[in-house]
Amino acid sequence: MSNPQSTEDDLLIAGEPRESMRILPAFVQPYLTWVTGVPLKGGKQLIPWSPAKAGLLGIVQMAVGIALGAYALHPLTAWSPFLLVLGWLLTSGGMRRLDVVVVHQTLHRMFTKKAWSNRLVGELITTVFWRTPYDENRKEHLTHHAFPCSMKDGDTRYLLSTGMRPGMTRTEFRRYLWATLFSPRHHARFLFGRVKSNYVGVRPRYRLAMSLAYLTATVAFVGLTGWWVEWLVLWLVPASVFFQSCTYLYTMTEHRWWLFGNQERLPRDKRDLLTFGRFCGEAVPDASLSGGRRAAAWATWTFRMLVVHSSYRMFVLVGDTVQHDLHHVMPACDWANSPWIRADDQGNRPERYSEVWGSLADHLQAAGQVEGDRAGLPEDVAPTPWTESVPVVTGAVTPDGRTVKGQL
Repeated sequence: MSNPQSTEDDLLIAGEPRESMRILPAFVQPYLTWVTGVPLKGGKQLIPWSPAKAGLLGIVQMAVGIALGAYALHPLTAWSPFLLVLGWLLTSGGMRRLDVVVVHQTLHRMFTKKAWSNRLVGELITTVFWRTPYDENRKEHLTHHAFPCSMKDGDTRYLLSTGMRPGMTRTEFRRYLWATLFSPRHHARFLFGRVKSNYVGVRPRYRLAMSLAYLTATVAFVGLTGWWVEWLVLWLVPASVFFQSCTYLYTMTEHRWWLFGNQERLPRDKRDLLTFGRFCGEAVPDASLSGGRRAAAWATWTFRMLVVHSSYRMFVLVGDTVQHDLHHVMPACDWANSPWIRADDQGNRPERYSEVWGSLADHLQAAGQVEGDRAGLPEDVAPTPWTESVPVVTGAVTPDGRTVKGQL
């Protein structure tokens, strides 16, 4: 006689990748919660996080990356290229934590309790990383929250300028993605814009003074130590090409940018669908497998969790950004503990959340509607055709994705 409860449990495990991992030992569950971004139902949080810990983790990751790069350079060995690339990724990942997690929360005045200290932290980090000064950054970000994925949103215009459009075939999308990631023009424009924002037309004046002081200190330090090569290799490379590549990939997956044609005004239910939980991972292998097939399936699953998904979380989808939909639903929440906050709120308001499981590739395809990808969307949602979207209708972008000069 079958057990109804067993059937119900089997369906639950089959439908939710994180719950399928419940069969694994308890000591690996904290890691699985981190990499997936989802705690087990009824699970307990071992380490309560705070804004300070989140910031410290970014600094430590960046320091480890620089130290690893320095070790790779002195002396040069056969392992140096591999260690150097790993160091660049760690350094840029640490920078991303400080930028997209810490600075982001200072813009919402949610990193510290005082407005002035949020400004101080934000200005210091953006000065060091050549990012947009606090006031302009905050203005742009609040506009993003008010008009997400619209033509008023700077991130929308940025992605359109790279040639992005929805409905590409997988081949077209891969070609576009690799061309942008390795485009000298894209990286030069990105870096030039960052540097310009720190030295041209900067307001308030103290921010320009900070940028000039940082430039002077950098030149003096490098000149006195003679570490020009070290600065270029260990700092400038990860702060430019790697940081910008990770920022581009993160931005691409941040929203379903093209779902409703970049309209400015949307009802709440449609606005909620613009953002989704970017959960990393996949269900454990089927229990019915045996022998060599079972061993191969578990080896593949382990490799993907430890290498594919963990790399994504370390270098691109850092910190609380997995639960970015929570941020748009509850900007003032306890963001440092967002996996548990989102799980609780989803239980109370499931209609406000959607999610896509998988890897960076899955999130890119879902966000970009590659070949009409509808992962995580309700069946009754009708995406706005690209030809009827605001950028195409207004003539800012041609139907094939090319931008019209002076229109963005």
